[in-house]
Amino acid sequence: MIKKNEAKKRFIIYTRCSTDDQARGEFTTLDAQQLHCKNMLEALDYEFVRTERDDGYSGKDLKRPGMQKILKEVGSKDKSFDGVIFFRLDRLTRNPRDLYSLIDLFKENEVEFVSVRENLDSSTAVGRIMIGMIGLLSSFEREMIGERVSAAAHARVQQGLWPGSRLAHGYKRIPNGQPLPNGRQPKKIVPDEEVVPVIKRIFEMAANNKSLLMIGKILQDDKIKSARGIYWRPQSILMIIRNPFYKGYISWNDKIYPGQQTPIISMGLWEKANKAIKLRFPKHEFRKNVARKHYIYLLEGLMRCGHCNSRLLNNYGTSHTGRMFFYYQCSRSKQGLGCDPSPISATNFDEAVVDFFYRASKDQNKIFSAIKEKIKRAGENLAITNEKLKKYEKILEAKKEETNKLIDLALNGGMSQGSVYRERIDKLQSEVGELENEVGKIRIQQKVAEMSSNCGEYVYKHIVLGISNFEKLSLEEKKTSFQRLIREMIIYEDHVDIKMLIGEDLQAPLPDNSIKEKRPDGEVEASNENDLCDGSTSHQRWLPR
Repeated sequence: MIKKNEAKKRFIIYTRCSTDDQARGEFTTLDAQQLHCKNMLEALDYEFVRTERDDGYSGKDLKRPGMQKILKEVGSKDKSFDGVIFFRLDRLTRNPRDLYSLIDLFKENEVEFVSVRENLDSSTAVGRIMIGMIGLLSSFEREMIGERVSAAAHARVQQGLWPGSRLAHGYKRIPNGQPLPNGRQPKKIVPDEEVVPVIKRIFEMAANNKSLLMIGKILQDDKIKSARGIYWRPQSILMIIRNPFYKGYISWNDKIYPGQQTPIISMGLWEKANKAIKLRFPKHEFRKNVARKHYIYLLEGLMRCGHCNSRLLNNYGTSHTGRMFFYYQCSRSKQGLGCDPSPISATNFDEAVVDFFYRASKDQNKIFSAIKEKIKRAGENLAITNEKLKKYEKILEAKKEETNKLIDLALNGGMSQGSVYRERIDKLQSEVGELENEVGKIRIQQKVAEMSSNCGEYVYKHIVLGISNFEKLSLEEKKTSFQRLIREMIIYEDHVDIKMLIGEDLQAPLPDNSIKEKRPDGEVEASNENDLCDGSTSHQRWLPR
């Protein structure tokens, strides 16, 4: 996975040990971490700049002196390093969210990073794809966390408990019982006796057919402030009147559930106030201001025109019926600068690429074909390294044997232990020490070569895991995933070149009907994945099967 780089790159070593780590043995101490990192830098022929150490700091967050020095210098134009090396990912941070943020920060500022134990190197193609898989899995994890939170909230409202967030004006939380073993204090919701009279007054005025403006003016004249400490707006008053929480119910996801909270307003008064508001303003609806959702272009920024090498821009149009359609268009063509290729239907093209990755995840040969050259070269490097290791181990064994024979000869009286003996022993021991150091470096290179040679299956499993859960990701997360898998796509009249972040590029014919944009016969729901195309598969023939 990690390979030598011809250019000398400057690296700083980052080491960290918490108090607990210091007691676990030498392999978690700062000196041991630094030694492993230095050996890796020598094996990779990178330049060592300095070491940043955080002794006695936990990895739960990034509030560490050494880490803060690195972060401050990362964004600087005159930074003294090109990359950061550390022993393990957990030395960098134990917080997944911080890890993903650091990966993005390093990538944005073109700072490479190397993990010795996990054998990750952001400067290599396979290293980048593994980092991309980490981001893909993190996106899936965030989706799963969101689903669990939503399920927990739904379970609470079914029990009549408030799911969280801001309470309705007129209620407050108070301690309920003893603190839990984790230190958290349980609380319950009760009416706020100072605000209850104001809420009742609002409902009574609404039931007596007073307008929202009139209610707000009366409260303002009486110098009664709203929950936010400002004067009452009609929208705020309407939200209170229509909130079923005040009559003992909870509204959640457009459904009403019986709540355990004490009602402030009786059922009769609540119904009367709402009926009066509805009769007085039959068209007065408190609607959310939902802006038109535009299509999320999954391949944005990845495509270039095969004629002029300009970027393809996102574009959309509206038919005479007001319906929208979306496409990719050459930037020079859009500006009328001499390039005139046909636009590409974004909905059809995006779906075709998504379908390809679905099918590729089920075919290991397709993925291996993209990285076979790198695996082949890694296998060759492994064979060379193994031969080199055998050679040096044989020389080392011979020197050790020669040293032992000389010592035995002196102990048995066959040789005087004078100055000549000491000189020969010192020379042999020095040669043994140098050989042992060289063998240690070659073993590190062997480990690197073994990881690179055997990474195909590892990469494949992570790609399959990510793609198999692709449908559970949001459109934005799918878009991010493509950014981590595809370097760029060159669009020609009859074929497409797909340049991947790893291995060989792909090339296949492209039929005309996937290029030319047609106005849709039906409405295009841009934010709905199921409506991205009309079901035809003819536009997918250019993709490898």
